[in-house]
Amino acid sequence: MKTLVTIGVAAWLAQADVASAGVPGWCKDASFDDNYDLRALSSRDPGEVVIAFARAVCKPTDEAAARRGEIDRARQAWGKTLGMTEDDWADAVAYANVGGRPAGPELSTKDLATFTPIDQYRAIDQGFSRNGTPFDDAIYLADAMEPALTEVGRLAYLEHCVRSPSLAIEDDAVGFAICQGDLDAFDPARFAAQLRSDTAHPPALRMALRLRVHALTATLAQHAADVKKILATDAAYAQLWDAAAKGRATWASRFGGDTAGLALAQRLDTGFFLQSRKAFDGCEATTTAALHAAITASAPAKLFKDMHDVRDDPNLGFASKAGPVLADIPAVSFAAMPYIVCNQARGAAEFLAAYVRNTPGYRGPRSAAYTEITLTKVVLDDLSKRVMYPPWDRPFAHGRSTTSSAGGVIRAVKPGDDGALAVDLDKLLVKRRECVASHRTNRISRINRDGSLDYEAICDRVDWVTHDETWGTFQLHKDFAPALEKGAMFSSVTGTYPGGADVLAVWAGKDAAAPSMILGAPVK
Repeated sequence: MKTLVTIGVAAWLAQADVASAGVPGWCKDASFDDNYDLRALSSRDPGEVVIAFARAVCKPTDEAAARRGEIDRARQAWGKTLGMTEDDWADAVAYANVGGRPAGPELSTKDLATFTPIDQYRAIDQGFSRNGTPFDDAIYLADAMEPALTEVGRLAYLEHCVRSPSLAIEDDAVGFAICQGDLDAFDPARFAAQLRSDTAHPPALRMALRLRVHALTATLAQHAADVKKILATDAAYAQLWDAAAKGRATWASRFGGDTAGLALAQRLDTGFFLQSRKAFDGCEATTTAALHAAITASAPAKLFKDMHDVRDDPNLGFASKAGPVLADIPAVSFAAMPYIVCNQARGAAEFLAAYVRNTPGYRGPRSAAYTEITLTKVVLDDLSKRVMYPPWDRPFAHGRSTTSSAGGVIRAVKPGDDGALAVDLDKLLVKRRECVASHRTNRISRINRDGSLDYEAICDRVDWVTHDETWGTFQLHKDFAPALEKGAMFSSVTGTYPGGADVLAVWAGKDAAAPSMILGAPVK
């Protein structure tokens, strides 16, 4: 017992010695050695400087102890620059423990709605991989975090935008215009607080991200100079920034407060990117209801007046005419995204995807800014130059390059194959004048390759002949049963789909100019 007491007193005296030496509590997890050179405090690499501070404070050599006051003043100045509190220096210790090379962040959850700030950064910075196919569109991924995008997540997007430009910086003009709103909104104080709150990831990562903000800040002056140079090159470039601001404002007013719509879109993004079965459960009903509400509210029947199928060319039918119109309606484009992701085996989803993919869309303020830019005619004075538009991506199959449609007037509806509805069309009888009686002569008209002979045929009588050119039975999805009444006319996507083809539109009768239903939604 006496020995134990003696050891305990010795340990207490050792701790008191450390405390009197001025080693703060945040040094408690320091595992690095004291073999370092204080010249690192003058390094041009902020990461090396932070490591040097951690070492000098937590494992002070005689030189470091002698320069304690000087080192601490410099450390506090750096801490202020990096947005750190005194306790945040524990993150610097962790960063020093791994030699400034922390492992990349792993996602802490499989739900975009509950992503931590560092989860958001990781997702926007690295993207996702699905079946070996990467998805790294930073614009879409940043939009997918709305309306809860953190400043830490915003950092990842800004790093993709603010970079060393190409030799012709004008080529980056569209991207610069799109991210201007994020540059204006970025709040370093909020970044520091949000980063500090993320305890789901190793502390060394928090330190690494503070250093990335510092690196970004160092490039902003050059970025501002690049933007100024672009705008000075041609006055027309200013239209890009004006259009981007308009697009962001449009999104904020139309969708920024749509809590349910944003949550649904984020849920389906979760299902797609993170392969979450739970996220997909029951999505058919919710995404269909959202799409129908958007169509009914935003797509009046007059927009589709005189659009009908072309019997002899399905590729020029109702689908090819109505698709671009639907894709250009912001509310429909917004609702179509989660619908497509949820219902990729449906013909309606393939139809929508074929046209929605042609614009950046309205998934969030950045894609809305890009869409407005694509709608703005920017004419540069220099005939040798043109505005460069970076590509955009979507988390769904792209659909066919051409979507065809066909249909007709309904004669009868009955149960069909695999739960579908079998829809027969009104008879289409076509009369043609044809030869109805003829005779052959002995005169040879052709010698065939096999040596056989064809003899001249002479028509003796021409008359009208009636042909039944009614198309065969259509197998349509049962969801459209209420609209498929006898005498109504419909247009459907062509192809074979599980459960039957989807109906694109329904007209009250063959003479109706405008449809009464689009994709299952009533329109007036």
